[in-house]
Amino acid sequence: MPVPSARAAGASPRQASPGDTRRLEQTLRDRLSAQPNSGLHWQQLAALLAQTGRHAEAVEAFEKAVAHGASAQALAIPWALSLSAIGRHAEAAEVIMPVQQRKPKDFALANMLGVMLKRAGRLDEAVVPLELARRLEPRNVSPCQNLGNVQELRGDFAAAAASFANGLKLDPRNVELWRLHGRVLRALGDIDGALNSFEKAFALDPRNRDVAGMLIGILLDHGVWDRAQAVAQRLRQALPGEVVGEVMEARILLRRGRIAEAQALLESVIARTPGERNANLLLARLHGDGNRRAANKALERAHAAAPDDPELMDALIESLSRSRYDNEVAHLERAYEISKWLMERFPDRIARFARSLRTVFQRVLDEKRLEQTGALAQLAPAWIAENRVAALHYELGRVDSLEDRIRIVEWHREWGRREQATIRPVQLLARPAVQAERKLRVGFMSSDLRNHPVTYFTLPLLEAYDRDRFQVFCFSFYEGERDQVQAYIEGRVDAFRWWPRRPSGDVAQGMAQDDLDILFELGGSTAMNKLDVMAYRPARVGASWLGYPHSAGLERIDYILTDPYIRPADPRLLIEKPFEMPDSWVTLGRLGFHERVPVEEGLPEDRFGAITFGTMNNPYKYTGKCLDAWAAVLRAVPGSRFLFVRPEASALSFQDNARAAFASRGVDPGRVAFIGVRGQHLPHYNAIDIALDSFPHVGGTTTCEALWMGVPTVTLVGMGFPERLSYSNLSNAGLGEMCAFTPEEFVQKAAALAEDKLRRRILRRDLRAIIRQHPLGDTRRFVDAFYAKCTEVCAQ
Repeated sequence: MPVPSARAAGASPRQASPGDTRRLEQTLRDRLSAQPNSGLHWQQLAALLAQTGRHAEAVEAFEKAVAHGASAQALAIPWALSLSAIGRHAEAAEVIMPVQQRKPKDFALANMLGVMLKRAGRLDEAVVPLELARRLEPRNVSPCQNLGNVQELRGDFAAAAASFANGLKLDPRNVELWRLHGRVLRALGDIDGALNSFEKAFALDPRNRDVAGMLIGILLDHGVWDRAQAVAQRLRQALPGEVVGEVMEARILLRRGRIAEAQALLESVIARTPGERNANLLLARLHGDGNRRAANKALERAHAAAPDDPELMDALIESLSRSRYDNEVAHLERAYEISKWLMERFPDRIARFARSLRTVFQRVLDEKRLEQTGALAQLAPAWIAENRVAALHYELGRVDSLEDRIRIVEWHREWGRREQATIRPVQLLARPAVQAERKLRVGFMSSDLRNHPVTYFTLPLLEAYDRDRFQVFCFSFYEGERDQVQAYIEGRVDAFRWWPRRPSGDVAQGMAQDDLDILFELGGSTAMNKLDVMAYRPARVGASWLGYPHSAGLERIDYILTDPYIRPADPRLLIEKPFEMPDSWVTLGRLGFHERVPVEEGLPEDRFGAITFGTMNNPYKYTGKCLDAWAAVLRAVPGSRFLFVRPEASALSFQDNARAAFASRGVDPGRVAFIGVRGQHLPHYNAIDIALDSFPHVGGTTTCEALWMGVPTVTLVGMGFPERLSYSNLSNAGLGEMCAFTPEEFVQKAAALAEDKLRRRILRRDLRAIIRQHPLGDTRRFVDAFYAKCTEVCAQ
């Protein structure tokens, strides 16, 4: 963002050699020893320190200069620049503001105030002085660019595009303005306009790395491989001896699915320049969830070389938060520390990095900082513009009204329309209408067809289908090692296509060759799922189920699997048509729900001397209202306690924040307990008397696990799909009376169940048998209903 330098403001002495500078500094310090109250000498020293980049010392000198009579008005700009240079942006704005108010027609002050307010994260306030600066000097490009940057951060991409366009009218050869203009046009979905702007910028400056990167990115997104390769080659020619061109070529190889070649090229670059930023970023992306250890090693290497690079911090935060190897909690705590520093150091970038920040703050239950990342209504449009629809997965419960829920559906739809606009459906094989005598070809697409909860629920459909009537095809993009469950599935279905890292277009073409009648995607926008494959319509009918409890966003997906309990009453809360099962949307198969983990005799209350409420739900599902209700339950049941069983629960940050959350709601934090575990959590249900569901986004797998372990669950039923999963599970287990429809009823039901010791004792002993007598546990009934429904919709 262009701002005047300290020298431009008239505060720095003439350029001098290092020796001259040292002598001048010593002279000034000698004078101050003799005249410590000289505002002039402090002013001269401050300017010298600022010129040499010693901004912390300069700030102290500016403060002393003003204290001893120097003009705050004359020093405002260089003083503010030094404050901003050490991350004290809010103070910088406060230095400028009163001076600008006294001199409202001073262009430099208005422009500087806008920049400092922007850096302080006060984006709405920054607009006014920047618009004033633009009016004061209508031929000056700087306020156009500054204003555009602020509007982009505010998510007002149309206004940002107009500001950058105004700047380009004044300076049509400004490469940075063309780059910024292209970036916001791309966010607006104007791909042709964005491509034109990037092309102009690159023609003006073929040495510009950022421009080349954006141009190559948009070309790759649209499959223009040859042009992308030509840009990379031209960049290499323009920058001989530099590695940036090689990194761009590796990026192209990665997008084309040539993983080994991309990795070899990146490792070659890093061997020569270990801290190379973009090479390490791309290598980390290449490794991804398949090898988080290697991904983190690359990011830590780049971070060590550039510790104040906010984009590197953001990437490292996200990767650490996703890391499960060695000490998961240590990774999370490090991500938390970096997140706090990033927010403090770059308050104007909080919205840009909100996704990674929010993930960490949700996981450690930092309610205050989570709120400071911004409102979903401002963040989500930017995520959709950046093709980051997966970010919405963690926000499905951040709703209060019907309008909030509809807005989330429409954000998904907007993403889907953007995605579909660039994808042409594949050509399917010609087939006659479905006839009773021929086999129906059913596909399941997920990267979780392994030892994972998605498979817990899918496996009955893969084991027990009628092979005389159906053929089943599975498609996985999992980037890790094959496990025993995947190997078992491979031996049970007609075909198992394991295509890690294969480009989506190639995946769709391969699926089309399998001539599928119906394809179920099982993960929405979750990791490694390749949701965009569904935009190619690789089967005659497309459907969503299971892994993502919401409409995925693509209108080319025809159906979403529901049941009478899950299906929202308001049709605006679904994009797809309901593929409605007669009873339950899931069944408890033998994987994950069998006798290997015993239910201990008796009640936890008897063993521990107090009623234990608890949750194993993911912290991203905890909301303020949810915590309010949990605390109200504990207040209603004196002496009870609350147990968190989560991987995060052994993190000191999570424990501190959880205790503080309950304390602020009138509950002694000593009543809150923690068990930190991943994977081996089922035995710990034996320590919980009653599970309290999260809301609005409720549990799914966790509710089923709790019931299987004899733990009754109290849930709050909401309006939307992700708010009704437990409603289905409980109703299909014969426990519909545990479903509440208001927060007050939630508390009442939990307190009443705590009083009913006999009821809890019977459920603890008999719940597994009860489940097997109801639709939730009747796998044969589920399998038959599922394939009957497939036949029905494919015959339409």
